[in-house]
Amino acid sequence: MTVEKDRIVSIHYMLKDENGALLEDNSSNPPEEYLHGSGVLLPGLERVLEGMKENEVVDVVVPPLQAYGLREASLVLEVSNNDLDEPEAIHEGDLIRLFDGTEGYVIRKRAHGILLDANHPLAGKELHYTIRVAGIRDASQEELVTRMTVFQVQGGCGPAGCC
Repeated sequence: MTVEKDRIVSIHYMLKDENGALLEDNSSNPPEEYLHGSGVLLPGLERVLEGMKENEVVDVVVPPLQAYGLREASLVLEVSNNDLDEPEAIHEGDLIRLFDGTEGYVIRKRAHGILLDANHPLAGKELHYTIRVAGIRDASQEELVTRMTVFQVQGGCGPAGCC
């Protein structure tokens, strides 16, 4: 069986940044499942996995535009304390959600407010993956309808949040 649209694919992966620093490694955990062709993986990964077979391993370099995009200066926001719930409880490095749903990391705390970076933490970075296809199976009818694996529907992490 090969990786193709509407098949459930299980993967182990290791993710490093352009300097070789390890960012994620799920090799000691059960493999993560995703529905191939559903858009939950980065486009650069999904294209490379197409046609692979079980136990095949691939090294992939995903440029920023095929991953989380370039960093955007417009997503670094000055937020007034008046627009924050409990500003005194916020610290540099915190991930917070603003009243309009915008999420970001606090990069600087000031007397009158905060500086928030709403870019994805991996935006602008070249990502280096090593991926092993641990399994491939046909998707169930439920998985095809929901466009998610049973694992994702039951609240598992899945690649949408991990790769």
